[in-house]
Amino acid sequence: MSDVPQPRWWRRRRDLALAAAREAQARAAIALLELDTAQRSAFSHLDFLANVDAGAIARRIRLAWAPVSAAADAAIHAYLEALDRWDVTTDLELEEASAAAAGFEGHASAMSAVLADISAFSERFTSDFVSVTRSLDQLRARRSAAEEAVAQAGTAVAEAEAGGLIARRARGLLDAALEHLRVVQEGPVVHGMDTVLQACGDAVAAAHEAAHDVEKLPELRRQVQTSAASLRTRLAAVQWRAERGSEQEMRALRRGYVEGCWRDLEEGTKRVRDALADAQRDLDSALLAASDAQQRWEEARSRLARAREALTAAEAVVDAPRNRLALLDRVSADPAAVHARARFAVRDAQKLLMSGPFYGRHARALDALAERLDGAQRLLERAHPDWLAYAQNLDAIVDEARGLVVDIRAFRAP
Repeated sequence: MSDVPQPRWWRRRRDLALAAAREAQARAAIALLELDTAQRSAFSHLDFLANVDAGAIARRIRLAWAPVSAAADAAIHAYLEALDRWDVTTDLELEEASAAAAGFEGHASAMSAVLADISAFSERFTSDFVSVTRSLDQLRARRSAAEEAVAQAGTAVAEAEAGGLIARRARGLLDAALEHLRVVQEGPVVHGMDTVLQACGDAVAAAHEAAHDVEKLPELRRQVQTSAASLRTRLAAVQWRAERGSEQEMRALRRGYVEGCWRDLEEGTKRVRDALADAQRDLDSALLAASDAQQRWEEARSRLARAREALTAAEAVVDAPRNRLALLDRVSADPAAVHARARFAVRDAQKLLMSGPFYGRHARALDALAERLDGAQRLLERAHPDWLAYAQNLDAIVDEARGLVVDIRAFRAP
């Protein structure tokens, strides 16, 4: 025998309407339970997200959830109002029972529709939730690595400073690493997951660079001190050679050769004095920068490089009269040997030219070099030849002939 009361014949329509209302209300209650469960589940995911990420993914999910949540709240509120309006446990009149049946059916359908929207929402953002969860797992390992790297760098910098080293750059890098670590420790809920993961990498990079910079300081100090001592010795040697002077060589140049061979060396004493003063000034600046009080190693290295250049220039000027006299003596003693060297270079280029295809400019350039060979020979017809011009012209011919050889081979290369 059925538990459902059978409609009474004298009020059949009223009883059927009341039964329909009660069935509709039961279906709506089930829809409410399912909707509440789904909404709570979605809320738990969103709450998790709110506590681990404030980035773009979280913002996108929260924006998408807002209308769904509002629709769920509205559907539940409407259903609860219907419960207040129609008490289906009482003996409702026909009109009220019919209205209740229709109303509860509508609310059940509305809540089922919102439930479908929540399911679609969850399905749509499942991959994003998984991504955030995976990123959270990565963050734990990366945060640990960042904290360890910063701690090690801090120890290295502290030990270096305790040993008397001034670790300016390393200290700046360590401060930057600590700032990145602050972002990491504040977490993705403040800065967003992407920003925090990036900060982990930045903290590790800055910390490693700080530690590496500290490791270099003792060797850098040793290199600077060694270079400074070497330059001090070299400076003293060049100063001694400059004081000895080169007047003997200059007298020999003036006596044996035309003015064009030695005129550019006349101001050598002043140039040497200026170069040595520059070298001394840069060396003093380097020593000051390398002092225990300053320890500006890069500045010291730069100053030492400048001092080295000035000393090289001074040495070139000091040695110039002796080197010039040796050159002129050699060329004037056997001018034919110098000419033969240049002639061989030109002929070598001409042979290569004739062995294959070439540009017209190659042939014209070689013709010009041949004419210059003849012109150099004519320099010797003077009563007092300019041996320096003779030697320089022939050296230039050799260089240009070799350059043409390179150019022709490049033209023929496959």
